[in-house]
Amino acid sequence: MLKKLFGYYKVPFLITLTLSVVLVALGVEKEITTIVLILAGTILGTFVLDLDYFLSAYFLEPTSDFAKDLRSYIKHKDFGNVFSYIYHHRDDIKDKTLNSMIFQIVLAGASLLVVSSETTILLKALVISAFANSLYRMAEHIFEHKTQDWFWALKTPPTTQTLRYYSAILLSILILSLGLF
Repeated sequence: MLKKLFGYYKVPFLITLTLSVVLVALGVEKEITTIVLILAGTILGTFVLDLDYFLSAYFLEPTSDFAKDLRSYIKHKDFGNVFSYIYHHRDDIKDKTLNSMIFQIVLAGASLLVVSSETTILLKALVISAFANSLYRMAEHIFEHKTQDWFWALKTPPTTQTLRYYSAILLSILILSLGLF
């Protein structure tokens, strides 16, 4: 199961690992509990965007074939195939709530708000990791020429120039969040 999971999440896990090292280095952390909390938060943040599939299966489209199959895997506690099924059928769901520009903007604001507040290190790492992984998912959509799937809330997909500005702003917010960490 872990081998399958790592195969599907190779790049997000690399983002998570890199982000963990950066966050530990930025905080110059020496306590093992803090380092573990940062690692746990970044790992949890890797899977935040995949909650979209569970939201769809249980609340948004519970009668779809995707939802029935996913709930069946969960019911039988076949968690290895849950992630495999999600990975292979990720394009079956259109207008995803969490894998979208709207949630990405919310994550950008949340990362600035959470990082600048006095909250737990676990929550800070989780939000920054989810935001960083949303940038990767957006890049995946752009390179696969599926920008309409990510920007489904817009009437027309953004132009290449608009995508560059949008990406630059989001990267700036990520860098600012890391600086405030």
